[in-house]
Amino acid sequence: MDNLLPYKEQQDCIFHGITRIASIDPQELTPEWLLIQNNMAMAFCLNSWMFNRGLK
Repeated sequence: MDNLLPYKEQQDCIFHGITRIASIDPQELTPEWLLIQNNMAMAFCLNSWMFNRGLK
């Protein structure tokens, strides 16, 4: 990970992933997909928190 994406692109990628998973019928989501969605949501929040704290 030598070439990290800028903050806005990171957030866009994470948000796009969350919305793609959210578009799947909840009945068809496996526990693994739910875990991925939850982890992406946490990463999105953590990224925002770090940016707001001036750590990025």
